[in-house]
Amino acid sequence: MNRQPENTAPDYLVIGHITRDQIEDGYQLGGTAVYSSLLAHRMGLKVALFTSCAPDLPLDSLKGIKIHNQPGSKTTTFKNMYSSSGRTQYLLERANDLDLTRIPESWIQANIIHLGPVAGEIQVDAGSAFPESTLAYSLQGWLRNWDEDNLIHSSPLPDFDFQRTNQATAFLSIEDLGYQLSLLEPIKEKFPNLVLTNGNQGAELHKDNKKQTVPPVKVQEIDPTGAGDIFAAAFMINWVIKGMPLLQSARLANKLAAISVTRTGIEGLPTELEIAENYKVYK
Repeated sequence: MNRQPENTAPDYLVIGHITRDQIEDGYQLGGTAVYSSLLAHRMGLKVALFTSCAPDLPLDSLKGIKIHNQPGSKTTTFKNMYSSSGRTQYLLERANDLDLTRIPESWIQANIIHLGPVAGEIQVDAGSAFPESTLAYSLQGWLRNWDEDNLIHSSPLPDFDFQRTNQATAFLSIEDLGYQLSLLEPIKEKFPNLVLTNGNQGAELHKDNKKQTVPPVKVQEIDPTGAGDIFAAAFMINWVIKGMPLLQSARLANKLAAISVTRTGIEGLPTELEIAENYKVYK
């Protein structure tokens, strides 16, 4: 399944497990690795993905994305159950921890490197491996643990390499905090540039101790899976590559994330046409 990379740096490198999410009639692909890389690809970037999953996992939907699969026999697999009180999640299977020394050498020069663990598969000092790139941290995979019944629950954020986190942008949701907003303060000390998404309540931008609010986009929600990953990728691309102002980048990212919740799974990803139409509105 490994695809030989070109000897050039991608615009956008995502690092993290591709997942299988259990649904009623089988499984669907998921994880930050899938949603963020696909969104970046549809936004016209050269995208690469470093992951670990079973070699027989069907990845046809990721066509156009360069994939390097660290050898392993397992695919990280989740079971998600939604109710009015939120999501209950189980970890059914976990792939290998990721060894960053296996990343193709040309890829470490990517403009943006998005660290997107889902089950603690990336070491907390990973940022130091990419001194020349702009870093995005999706914190979800470092803010969770699981018990003997494989039930996922919130966990404190581990210590990070402060030098790199001070220069990076972090993304997390209110769900990642167990809906306890008070837990945000110690995370802001480690990541002074941070985005908190809050579902249909919009998002908050925290930069250098200043907060800006991004208003929600009202839509009929069908499936919220992947919305935060779509927001993170769109925000970083708008801000770092397209040079948009911070708040404008967030507003467009919020709009694309809102589109995604109106459809299920990766079918919710905004199409190239939807992306183009929204750029006309927000530019």
